[in-house]
Amino acid sequence: MARIKTIRPIESISGKLKKSDNVSFSLRKATKKNFTVTRDNWTNTISAAKIAAVRAHRQKFAAVGALARDRMADPTKRTVDEVAFKAQSKYTTLFGYLFHEEWMSYEG
Repeated sequence: MARIKTIRPIESISGKLKKSDNVSFSLRKATKKNFTVTRDNWTNTISAAKIAAVRAHRQKFAAVGALARDRMADPTKRTVDEVAFKAQSKYTTLFGYLFHEEWMSYEG
C-alpha cells in the first residue's frame, strides 16, 4: 500500500483520476492516512465455494455491524464500553473497538 503526501491546498483525493485507471485514491477517516488501491480485472473464474465464502463473510460483517450499533445505542452497555475503550489504545473510534469485540465473540 502506497502512502500519499499531499500539498496544503489539496488535503485528500478520493476515487479515480479517470474512468480507465486501475488506481483509486482514498483517505481513511479514522487514521487520516491517504492510500492507493490498484484494481485489476478478474481473469480466472470464481468457484462456487469461494462465492459462498464471500457471501458468508459479508453476512457476518453486516450482522456484526448491526450488533455494534445496537451496543452503542444501549445506554447501560455504552458507559461500560466507553471505559473499556479509553483503557485501550489500538482502536481510534468507539465503533471500531465495539466492532472488533463483537467480531471476536460472534457465533453466527
